[in-house]
Amino acid sequence: MKKLTLLLIGLVSLSGSVLQAADAPRGNLLELHSCALYAGGCIVSSQATLGGRYMVRAWQFTGGSFGGTVLTGLQVALVQVSSENLASPDADSSEVVAYLPQAATPGQRAALLSWLRTSMADLKSARFQSRVLPLRFAKTNTSWVFSAGDAVSIETAPPEPCETGACGESLWYEPRTSSTVFSVAVNRAAQISEPLLKLQWSDSGKRSVFQGQFGQSPRPGTQYAASANLCGVSNR
Repeated sequence: MKKLTLLLIGLVSLSGSVLQAADAPRGNLLELHSCALYAGGCIVSSQATLGGRYMVRAWQFTGGSFGGTVLTGLQVALVQVSSENLASPDADSSEVVAYLPQAATPGQRAALLSWLRTSMADLKSARFQSRVLPLRFAKTNTSWVFSAGDAVSIETAPPEPCETGACGESLWYEPRTSSTVFSVAVNRAAQISEPLLKLQWSDSGKRSVFQGQFGQSPRPGTQYAASANLCGVSNR
C-alpha cells in the first residue's frame, strides 16, 4: 500500500509538471540591437566596444500562462541600455523601461512584469521602470512590425544578398531571450524615443534584428536559419 501511495504521488507530480510545461508562455519574439548581428568580422569588431549598447525586445504571446494568469493575446516589450554591448551573452542592462499593454487588465500587467523579472537574467541589476502604452505586434508576408505608442516603432525586412569580400559574413550573436528558432532580419526602420531613459535612437539598414519564436516545442535541425536563408542568393 505504501509503495502504491508513493507511485500515485509520483504520477500526480509528473502529470502536474507536464501540464505546467504545456501551459508555459510561448509566442513570437522580436529583438532589435544597435549593432550588426550578422556581418563581416571587421564590421562586428568595430562595433563591439561602442556599438550594441541599446536593445529592444518585444514578445507576442500566442499561448500559455504565468502565475495562474493567461497571457494569450498579450504583448510586452523592453527598451534596455547598458555601458556594454547587449548583444553579448554576459552583458547586463543598467536601465530598463518595460512597455505594458494598455488593453490588458491590472492583473495581466502584473503577471507580465513578474514574468519579465523572473525570466530575464540580464535585468537583475537594472534600474527598472514601466509604462502602459498601446502595443502592436504584427507580421506580414515580408516583414515584422512592432510599436509601443509613440515611443517605439520597428519594421523589419528580409536580408539582402550578402556581399562576399575579404571581411566575410557570419552570425556573431544569438538572441538574449531563450528561443525555439530564430533568424536574422534587416532593420528597415527603427525609431525609439524614451524620455525615461533620455534616449533618442534612430537606425536602419543593418542586419541587427532577431525574429523568432519562444516557448515552442523544439524543431528538428538547427535553431537558427542557415546563411543562405539569412542572406539570400548572391548575384555575384
